[in-house]
Order: sequence, then C-alpha cells, then structure tokens
Amino acid sequence: TVGFASHGTLTACTCSAMANDDEQPPATEADLCSQMESALATTPPAPPSSPPPPPTNNDNDASSTISILQRRTANHTKLRSYESKRRTAYESKLHSSSLYWRAFRTLMNDSLFETRRAQLLLRGWTSATESYGEDMRSVGLGCIDEKLGVPVVEERRKKKMLEGMMSPDKSSGAGAAAEGAGSSTSFSATQQPRSPQQKQASQFSSSEKCGAMIQSLADSATQIAQQYEEMVLFIKKEVLPELSSLNDHLKSEVVLMEKLGDSIMAELETAEQQVCTAWEAYYNKAVEFSGSSSEAFKSRHVGASTTTAAAAQTSGSASESNVVAVECSDVWVDEMRYRMAVAFLSSCWEKCSAELSKLFITMKNAECDRRNRIKELLIQATQRQERLWLGLPSVVNPVLKELINWSMERKLVEDDVQNSIRARAQAILRDETEHKKATDDATATTTVNSSNNKYQSAGLSGVDQKEGNFELSSPLVSDLMCKAKVIEKRSGNLMSSWKVTLAVVTSDSFLQLFELPPNCKLQPGSAPEVAFQNLIPPVVVPTMESIKGGIKIPSTKHWFDHLVPSESIALPNCVVSFKDEKSSAFEIVETQLTSGASKMFTKTVNRKMLLRAVTRAESEDFIEALKNGDQGT
Repeated sequence: TVGFASHGTLTACTCSAMANDDEQPPATEADLCSQMESALATTPPAPPSSPPPPPTNNDNDASSTISILQRRTANHTKLRSYESKRRTAYESKLHSSSLYWRAFRTLMNDSLFETRRAQLLLRGWTSATESYGEDMRSVGLGCIDEKLGVPVVEERRKKKMLEGMMSPDKSSGAGAAAEGAGSSTSFSATQQPRSPQQKQASQFSSSEKCGAMIQSLADSATQIAQQYEEMVLFIKKEVLPELSSLNDHLKSEVVLMEKLGDSIMAELETAEQQVCTAWEAYYNKAVEFSGSSSEAFKSRHVGASTTTAAAAQTSGSASESNVVAVECSDVWVDEMRYRMAVAFLSSCWEKCSAELSKLFITMKNAECDRRNRIKELLIQATQRQERLWLGLPSVVNPVLKELINWSMERKLVEDDVQNSIRARAQAILRDETEHKKATDDATATTTVNSSNNKYQSAGLSGVDQKEGNFELSSPLVSDLMCKAKVIEKRSGNLMSSWKVTLAVVTSDSFLQLFELPPNCKLQPGSAPEVAFQNLIPPVVVPTMESIKGGIKIPSTKHWFDHLVPSESIALPNCVVSFKDEKSSAFEIVETQLTSGASKMFTKTVNRKMLLRAVTRAESEDFIEALKNGDQGT
C-alpha cells in the first residue's frame, strides 16, 4: 500500500508537543500575534527521525506554510473587524427596535386604559342620571322625607307613603277622582295624591295660584324624571354595550399583539446571542491554532494517503503504514457556523422587521379605529345629554363643540398616534437614563469591566471596524475550504445503500460529509451551492398565525443542527484506494484511537467508507484534493 500525506495544511489541532502549554498562563492577544509572527518568520526544521528533504522541496514547504499562515491571518483579521462592526450596528438596531416596541406596548396599554375609563365614565354617568331620575320621580310623586327633606327611593317606604297619600277623601271631589284612577303609576296634575297633612288644604290648592304653581312644579319634576329615564335607557341600550364590546375586543387584541411583539423581540435577541456564541467558538478555535508552533502546524496538517488495490493486498492492513494524528480539529466548521449564524440573523431580522411592520400597522389601524369609535359613542352620549340639558347649554356646548371639531382625518390621526408613541419612548428613555445615573459607582465600574472583558474574550478589542465593511459570503468560498463536491457515500456494511452527500475538504485536512435530505432530489455532480442550500433550514419567526396556533418560538432546537456533518474524517489518519481498475468508487479507511474498554484489546480501529463520483476521472480529481487538502479547489 502506497500512503501519502500533505504538508503545509492549516489546522486547529493541538499536538502532543504542546501538552505543557496547559501549565502556562493564558496567552494575551499581543502574545498570540507575536507567536503568529514568529511562526511566519521561522522555517520549521525537518523531523529528526527522517532524512532531510531536498532543498527545493523544503523551500517550497516553508514558502507554502508562510503563505497559508498569512492568508489565514488576513482572513481572521477581516472576520474580527466584521464582527466588531456587526455587533455595533446590531446593538443599535436592537436597542432602537426594543425602545420602539416598548413605546408601542405603553401606547396599547394606555389605549386599553382610556377605553376602560370611557366605559366607567359613562357607566358612572348613567348611574348618576338614573339616581337623579329616581329622585325626581319621587319628588314629583311627593315621596319626600318630612324630617330630612330628601327624596324617598326605597321601594317599601315609597309604596307605604303612596298608599297613605292615595287614601280617598270622601268629601272631596279630588279624592273621588283619585280613587277612580285605580292603580295607575303615572299621575297628572289633577290626579296627584294628597298627604294626610295636606288633606285639609287640598280642596283649596286647585283654586289658589300658589297651589297650582306647586302642582306645576311637581309635574315638571315628573317630566324631568321621565326624560332622565329615557336618557338612561338610551345609554344602556345604545352606548354601553358598544363600549363594552370595544373594550373586550381591544383587550384580546392587546394581549395577542403583546405576545407576538415579545416573541419577535425574543427571537431577535436569541438570534444575536447565537451569533455571539458561534463567534466565541470560532475565535477560541482560531486562537488555539495561532498559538501552535510552525513545527506542530506542519506536522499535523497533511493530506490523506492513497494506495492501489494491489499494494493494499501486498501490505496487508491499511492502517499499519499510517501514523495517527491525535486531537485534530477543524476551524472551518466553526467558521462555517459563524457565517451561517450571521446569515440566519440577517434573514431573521428581515422577516422579523416585516412582521413588526405589519404589527405596527395593525396597531395603528386599531388605535385609529378605536379613537374614531370612541368619538362616535361619546358624541352620541353627549348629544343625548344635550337634549336632556337644554337648560344648561353653556355646560354642554363647549364639550360638544370640542368633540365635533376633533378632526378624524387619517393623516392627522396617524401623526397623533406617532407623536404619542414618540412621547412615550422619550419618557422611557429618560427613566432609563435616570436609573443608570442612580446606579452605584462600584456596580457601574464592575459592569464596564465585565463588558470590556467580554469584548476582549471575543477578540474584538482594538480592531478597525472600517475593515469590516463588507458582505459576509458563503462558507463554500471560505479560505478554510479546499474543495466541495456532491458525491455518493456508502458505509462499509454490505447491506447499506448509496446516499447522495455533500463532501467538503477543508484546509485543516478534514473531510466533512453532509448527508443530503432525500426530498432535495439532487444527483451526484450537482452544484455544491445548491446542495448546501438544501442543508439550511427555513427561517421561522413569530407571526400572528403562529401565535394563534400556539407554536412555541423560539424552539428548543438550534436552527444550525442540520449543518452538523454526518461524518467528519481526519485525512492524516486515512488511506484511500480504488476498489478496482475501472470503477469510480474508492475506499477511504480512517484509523482511529480506541476508547473505553476497547483499549484493553487494541489501540486503534479502522473505519471504512466507500465514496464515488460520477466518473473515475472526477474520483481521481477528488482524491487529489484529499491528498492536497491545503491547496484549495
């Protein structure tokens, strides 16, 4: 078996020679940069166990290593600048959106409070009107407490007093007329009952001017009571039910809108946190790589070995001629997740912004309709009150004129709503500013230091944000990727079937295999970008339909779980060989260290996998990429 291994490959693996680094203090950003420069300036010596390579190859290896390190350093610097600028921009956007949404929440709650207040106001007004009407009817009927001089509205006392007043005076024509009236509850001037104290004077009341005036006043009290009862009936049937319905509808809408808005803001904050988490993972992996020496870099970043079928039969086991590289890791996977996390955040912002815009428009329309409806109901109640209060025009007319002159032009109402939101936002901002000023100095200092440590740990301190002014591209065009191809994969089990797979060879000498979903209907040889798009799940943000349907957003499953490779193969530990002379299928055998109880029987195990392209020529080209994993496509 003829094995091969490339050199000059970039990786984030931690070799055994760096084991003592755990005892050293953590490297600062300046130390890492110094180590990177030292690695660039130093040509790694040849391993002592092997003969020195020819001068020409050694020079080429050193030049290739320096070139790759420079390219990775430039890529890492750009990503740091991009992340620093992105965080600054998104922090401002998120704060602005949060402030605007909180102002909307305040407006919605104030709208609900105003509607309830209008409802309670008219209910109280109706109750007072009803009480006044009952009092005036008692006055018109003469049911008045003689000691206190207040109307008697209690039904039992009122009935007893009416029975006493209705007692007929047999000598009086008025009493006979009252008796003929029967049980009528409505009394005219000639049918008014007489109290016992008035029986003697009653026969003179109808003939005297004073008595007639008093009776006319009693009649007017009855008429006023009737008008007040009509007013109460109108308010209870026409205005209060509409206000109650408006209040209940607005309450349900406010609860739904608050739930949707809070879900959207939570989704945006979660997406931003995921980007920060992905950046932390990438940065830590990149810093771990930059802290490695150039010797470890060159010794650990080699391509896969290849064999022919005949040589494999002659040599026996494929793993015996291949050295196992331990603690290998791939920076590209973390960089890919970071890039896709940024892409997900951008898409999430786009969709969430659209949903927020729809929510704000719905809220504005609801607020405009609410104000318009309240205006109509208040006008109805006030106009009906005006008819009742004809004797008090100076009290009613200013209110009515003010209501009528209240313009309901759509543009003016929207501007009024917008000004209300802006005023509430300014009030919230002032309250937050005052709260921050009142914070203890020690607590403020601790918070600032924590914020600085956060930026330092993320590698974003001291970067030039101007260099981050560019569009973050697809992971398939990253400098950490060498080749991507849609091929077929089959495990070593004879009963397994061929599956379409996206294969990615990275500059860290890894072969990452992403199994494509069966519904994507892609064939071997399809464009890698199209295959990669099928791995990206749809972006789901809170919508009105999802809130009504009870869908939990954000879900507990991370959106990028589909981007986890189904197989991750370290090429330095692999041997590649064709199955036969004509087939395009080739076998890759990876030697792995055993773990657990298996260590008692053997130190290494082999994992076999069959891969094939459309043609043998494409398979040979892909095997060449496996061999030279650091040179790109």
